[in-house]
Amino acid sequence: MSRDAAEENSHATVKDQTVELFEDFEHEVEREVHSPHDSSQSDVTERKHINGLVIAIYSFIVLFVLAAIVGYAIYTR
Repeated sequence: MSRDAAEENSHATVKDQTVELFEDFEHEVEREVHSPHDSSQSDVTERKHINGLVIAIYSFIVLFVLAAIVGYAIYTR
């Protein structure tokens, strides 16, 4: 397979994935508009993303505090 053919195939794949993404988004919006109070899988996905964000921020704060402590310990010696 030549490089040009591989690039065309990858662009087609990206295009197909983008189209599929927008179609999924469209269906999700339609479902949420018709039944906004339906507790479904989307609530679980949203909760997982929020929990992941909270854990990432907490980890960043812990690493920053540890780096500050190590920096202070090195500086005072």
